[in-house]
Amino acid sequence: MENCPRCGERRSGLERFCVNCGWDIAANRKNLVGRWLSGGGCLFALLPIPIAILTTPIGGNMFSTGGDGGGTALFGLLLTLPIGAVAFVVGLVLWINNRTK
Repeated sequence: MENCPRCGERRSGLERFCVNCGWDIAANRKNLVGRWLSGGGCLFALLPIPIAILTTPIGGNMFSTGGDGGGTALFGLLLTLPIGAVAFVVGLVLWINNRTK
């Protein structure tokens, strides 16, 4: 048994709409997917930056691609930034689209 996210009415979990308030439960799931996708896209897009920070030794240069820095991890931005940006935009569109219904 689950509760309706809007009114708190107990439901079996099989209905698409709440019998008490009429809330579209399927749209609420899409809204949740949109929020997670946009947040995950942001994190994935910027993931090489904390990796470069954490792999740089103390006193080293984060932007150096030699042995004293984690600058080679920053080349990962060439891959993660476009993929993360697309995931962010898709998640944002899902989130906004389901909030306005």
